[in-house]
Amino acid sequence: MATIDLGKIKQVFRGTYNNATAYTIDDLVSFTDTVGGLQNTSTYIAVANTTGNAPASGGTIHASWNLVAQGVPDRLPSQSGQSGKFLTTNGSALSFSNTGVTEIDTWYLTSSFNGNVDPIQNNLSRYTNYGANYLGTGMSVSSGIWTFPSTGYWRITVKFRGQRQSGHQSAHNKIEIKSTTNNFSSSEILASVDGCYYDNYPTAGRQMSGTASIVFDCTNTSTHKIRFGWVTHDNSGNGNECIGDGNIALTSFEFLKLAET
Repeated sequence: MATIDLGKIKQVFRGTYNNATAYTIDDLVSFTDTVGGLQNTSTYIAVANTTGNAPASGGTIHASWNLVAQGVPDRLPSQSGQSGKFLTTNGSALSFSNTGVTEIDTWYLTSSFNGNVDPIQNNLSRYTNYGANYLGTGMSVSSGIWTFPSTGYWRITVKFRGQRQSGHQSAHNKIEIKSTTNNFSSSEILASVDGCYYDNYPTAGRQMSGTASIVFDCTNTSTHKIRFGWVTHDNSGNGNECIGDGNIALTSFEFLKLAET
C-alpha cells in the first residue's frame, strides 16, 4: 500500500533554537537576534527542512524560516526595589532612575574670622539646626577643598555676612567660588560677590551681605572640585570680618544637584 505523507497535524514548538538540531517544516523555535546592539527574542517557523541555519542574523531572516511573532528589543528591566523611580534610557538600554532632587546639602561658618582666607577651611559644619537637614550622600570637605558625592550639574550658592571692625574707615569684601578640573593643579574663579561701604565715621558693627550662585558640571568627582576664598580690603589692615555664628547660617555654602551630567 502506498504511504501518503499528510505532513504535521499541528505545529511543533522545539524550544530555543539549537544550531545542531535538524528542523523540519512547521517547527517553531524561539531565537534571540542582535540588531544595533539590542537583543530581540522572537518566534520563527521553519518553511524548509534546515540544519545549522539560524532564523535571523542582524535583523535579516533566513530563507528557511518565517517570522511568527516579533519580540520587543527594549524589554522593561526588573521593577523590584524601584518604587518611586522613573524609566530612562542612555540611548542603548533602559534603566530606572531617581525622581526629583537627590542631593542637597548646606554648610555654614560657625565662627567669624578676619583677613584674607583662601580657601575657607576652618569652622565649617553641615547645617542641621532647627529642622534644617541634607538629602542624599552630601558633600565632603578637607582643608577647604569640596568634593562632590556624584557627577552631575550642581547649583553652588554662597551667602555671606561681612562686618568691619572699629577704626577701619573704608571697607570692601568679597567671597569667590573657585573651581578646578585637575584637582587644583590650577583653578578658575567661577563667581564672586562683593560688598562695600564708606563713611567718615567708622564704628564697629557696620555690616554688609551678598550672594553668589553658579551651575558647575562635575564630570569627574576625583578632579572636579570647589573651594571658597574670602578677600578683604580696607585702609588700615585686616579689619573686615567674615561673620560666622554657632546657630544661624549667616555665612553659608549650599550645594544642589540639578541633573545628571
